[in-house]
Amino acid sequence: MSDDVLVVERQGPVAQLRINRPRQHNALNADVLSAVDRALDELAATEVRAIVLTGTGERAFSAGADLHELAGLGADRAHDVLGRGQAVVARIERSPVPVIAAVNGLALGGGFEIALACTFAVLAETAELGLPETGLGLMPGYGGTQRLARRVGAPVAAYTMLTGERMSAERAYGLGLTPVPPVPVGGVVDAAHDLALRVAARGPRAVRASLEALHRGADGSLESGLALESALAGVVTGGEEAAEGIAAFLGKRTPAFDATRGGEQA
Repeated sequence: MSDDVLVVERQGPVAQLRINRPRQHNALNADVLSAVDRALDELAATEVRAIVLTGTGERAFSAGADLHELAGLGADRAHDVLGRGQAVVARIERSPVPVIAAVNGLALGGGFEIALACTFAVLAETAELGLPETGLGLMPGYGGTQRLARRVGAPVAAYTMLTGERMSAERAYGLGLTPVPPVPVGGVVDAAHDLALRVAARGPRAVRASLEALHRGADGSLESGLALESALAGVVTGGEEAAEGIAAFLGKRTPAFDATRGGEQA
């Protein structure tokens, strides 16, 4: 399942996607985005329960879009190219399998936008995040103008975009962009993998339904979100996975969720 620009590895229920363009600071080009899209397709047909997304080396998670591909594009072609990238990033955000970003260095432009779209991120202490596009006469095009503002508010998002100032890992943690305190640079992938294993140990149907409620509910009112939650929770609670989880708790044992999936869909 690996590609020259994207290395895919599996360890039990966890898959790792590693952007593999270290000489280009793991810049995002059409090949990388297509490879991520294909990998998500292929992993959807497996028993993978969590995904770690990172970049090769310790210098960069991803320094953003490959400017060689953007140079000289007319408005219509640029719209198509950026729309394709935006669609892949949105797919990461809406993945039914949790995607954990292991940000091992620079996450700029599209790299930051991907990290924002992940379920959550683990940042190395040396990580730097930013949206520097306006300094090049460009603007964020993979969802950064929308996701960052929704996470930290319009003033912080505007400051980040309009000054190009980079954000430290500690600052990102303080703003709530990650729930995990920054970790030493050499341990960021291991920390993300450990968290992925914790997620993978939980009921896969319950995890999928929880993410569905989170994502779909954010698009509507509180009332519609609560109705969605109630519908999903009813289906999950009445399923075999919940029966196994409750029985395991009452019996003081570890639940055997592998044996109870039964192809159920939340």
